Amino acid sequence: MRLWRRRSFCWPRRTERGIQCLPGSRREASVQNSPFDRDDVFAHETLKLRSFFRLFPRKDVPEEYYDHLRGKLERQQLYQSYPEESARADAEAWNAELGNNQSFPSDKIDRRISESLNGGENWILIGGPPCQAYSIAGRSRVIPVDPEKYEKDQRHFLYKAYLRIIAEHRPSLFVMENVKGILTSEVAGKRIIDRILSDLREPMPASRSGNGSGLEG
Repeated sequence: MRLWRRRSFCWPRRTERGIQCLPGSRREASVQNSPFDRDDVFAHETLKLRSFFRLFPRKDVPEEYYDHLRGKLERQQLYQSYPEESARADAEAWNAELGNNQSFPSDKIDRRISESLNGGENWILIGGPPCQAYSIAGRSRVIPVDPEKYEKDQRHFLYKAYLRIIAEHRPSLFVMENVKGILTSEVAGKRIIDRILSDLREPMPASRSGNGSGLEG
């Protein structure tokens, strides 16, 4: 089973890593991005290093990798020692601003998916929009102070970034991870989870709302 992991937000998480451990699974592409996260460069570097590690059988992971983790070797020195694996890891961990059609048009994403799948039909799309807008802790910090800011938070609708891919490329399975608070989070008095589930039933019309950017309600 091929995996195509697309993240609208990225601090590297565990869901796709767990699925990758299933027998017969293949990783194809990992995309990270957050237009709201000032540390996205560091998150991308973490994903690239993880990709680099996974390119080796567990028993053949180079000692230089562990030297890097111990602080004995700079990361660039590690990559220079293994240029082929470094290039493959860089190609897999894609640093892109998803949900922004001006800087990162959908046809570029489509090409990436098509190249990764190479005609395959059985694949999984994994991802998760930002949790801050949905989490109980996040809401408790924002709503009492500035309820208007909460209502206008674009992150409520970043899940739309997945809808067009689902409609165009029809993955066998879509896994969207998030916090428990997404079940009770509301926008304009309506539960966001109900809107997400409704949009997933008809992904193409929903993705066209707001030009499919995922940044508009």
